[in-house]
Amino acid sequence: MPSATVLIPDEIVDCVAAGRSPTVSELVQLAARMWVEGAPDRSAFSWGCLKPSSADRVMALRCASLALNGSAID
Repeated sequence: MPSATVLIPDEIVDCVAAGRSPTVSELVQLAARMWVEGAPDRSAFSWGCLKPSSADRVMALRCASLALNGSAID
């Protein structure tokens, strides 16, 4: 289901509307968007340069998980 506004990512609308958990792809896409949009000096391509264990990447994935699931997951 597409979002009514560009400010709310389609991934969030899909998961909330269907009451389902996000796919790995949705989680990573939203985390990348949140990380890039979180600071004006970040390039959209810089997400791919982050190491899997970098603190920035882990935090973005946790934030995306919270947004898509509606609660923190251990």
